[in-house]
Amino acid sequence: MSRPTDFVSGRAGNGDPDTSDVEIEETAHEDVAEGDGRSVASFTAGLMLGVALGAGVALLLAPRPGDETRKLLGRRARRLGDRVADRVDDLRDDIRRSARKGEKRLRRSMKR
Repeated sequence: MSRPTDFVSGRAGNGDPDTSDVEIEETAHEDVAEGDGRSVASFTAGLMLGVALGAGVALLLAPRPGDETRKLLGRRARRLGDRVADRVDDLRDDIRRSARKGEKRLRRSMKR
């Protein structure tokens, strides 16, 4: 295993001062690539376990029966959809207004 100071001095941990920087970088990248696969798998397994535990606790501690919760979520989703639609309409109006202003400015500048 290379020591951090070996990378600075240009040696690859084997004591050979003639080892090129390319070999050092390739070795470092190989070590990182091997470790990344294991860390990603560990993270994914932990995430899945956390999701499963969280869902189980949420079901046990839910303050309302399922049908009430579904109705509540449906109402909130509709309200959110209405708000998003309103904002999209406002944005569309702003874009049209800006396009008209830009078109007028362009026509004015072409007349001059």
